[in-house]
Amino acid sequence: MKNVILATVVAAMASAVASADITNGDFSDGSVGWDQFGGSEGPYGVDFFGGSAAVVAYGTFGGTPNYSGYTQTLAWAGEFAEGDTINFGGEMYIENGKDLFANNNANVQLNFWYGGGYDYGFSIVAGTLNTNSATGVVYSFDMEYLLDAGAASATRISLDFTYVQTDIPGPGGESGAAWGTNFYGGIVPAPGAMALLGLAGLAGRRRRN
Repeated sequence: MKNVILATVVAAMASAVASADITNGDFSDGSVGWDQFGGSEGPYGVDFFGGSAAVVAYGTFGGTPNYSGYTQTLAWAGEFAEGDTINFGGEMYIENGKDLFANNNANVQLNFWYGGGYDYGFSIVAGTLNTNSATGVVYSFDMEYLLDAGAASATRISLDFTYVQTDIPGPGGESGAAWGTNFYGGIVPAPGAMALLGLAGLAGRRRRN
């Protein structure tokens, strides 16, 4: 009877801590797995990132705020739980002469969505480029984010490379542009969940013995 109860609990826990990972983060398979939005292009072969292909996002001069970039769903409800950790990040680069104008910025971030999975809730940013960011430099961003109850109640979590246009320059001005690649994101189950799964494995070995 104990084994039956343990197996039931472990099965439920395993479904709540299913692994989810970003795919094609270096765009080696084109844009497979990614959705493009706003003023963004690519992937293109560039020399900035040591051989990795990259995408570029920029302002569209279509009003403010205006968003462009690439997005990929990391996980849906049932694939993460409170206490899990999300490791995520990526690389960004600004070309010479493409400085970000005024308060425009580019970000590597997690977005948390609610309702049917497309009602925006909040963002967790691993790294930001802005008007003060040097050009010609590869910026690498890495972050760990622990899911609290509010984050774990999301319907969907996405990883986004986003250019946010908040200011439009005058005629002939440069709004700015940012390149991005080598994005990654993965969910690490809470230690308690891993311990429970390990206990299940131990119980299974005992039954076989």
